[in-house]
Amino acid sequence: MMYIIVNFMPRLDNPPGGMRLLTSPDDMVRAWVGGFGYAKLGANYGPSLVANSEARRLGYHQILWLYGPDLECTEAGASNFFILWKTKDGRKELITAPLDDKLILDGVTRRSVLQLVRERLSDELAITERKYSIAEILEASSEGRILEAFAAGTAFFIAAVSQIHHRGKDINIPMGPDAQPAEITNKVKTWLADITYGRTQHEWGVVIPEKE
Repeated sequence: MMYIIVNFMPRLDNPPGGMRLLTSPDDMVRAWVGGFGYAKLGANYGPSLVANSEARRLGYHQILWLYGPDLECTEAGASNFFILWKTKDGRKELITAPLDDKLILDGVTRRSVLQLVRERLSDELAITERKYSIAEILEASSEGRILEAFAAGTAFFIAAVSQIHHRGKDINIPMGPDAQPAEITNKVKTWLADITYGRTQHEWGVVIPEKE
């Protein structure tokens, strides 16, 4: 016998005013080198529940997980985190944490974002996978170089980030008109949604016509 289980899942990709992140406390980590941060396991979600509950109590949507003595930015909740900024020499750069130490989930949404941006926007911006710290984000914010940020994952799809709160300091991130996703975030989200729902022809999605 086959069962079909249906469960309601609210949309999480467009919180009013954008997603607000609280950086993780010093005594908590989501994953660690030598662990299973790269895999979809319950062990990666259990440790995050207490911190996430506290973030929600304080009015934030998710935790921006930091790691190590340099406070490297890793993931936003259980989603991959991307930030678009201008480098000090004025180039636009989309940056996200790398996979080499297996701290980060190699998610299909992450891979899709990187591939689409490389194929369609490489003449406008650089795409970088490297370790970067919250100190770099603070510096870029103070210099007015942050352009956009978003989380990418199964539940949140592509969700624009409007603020990061770190140790008593708010890092405000630009959004688009009417507090909607900004330009690059909106492009990536639209491209992926069009592929997912068959609104555009793409090798990732096969549309099967319904029979009358």
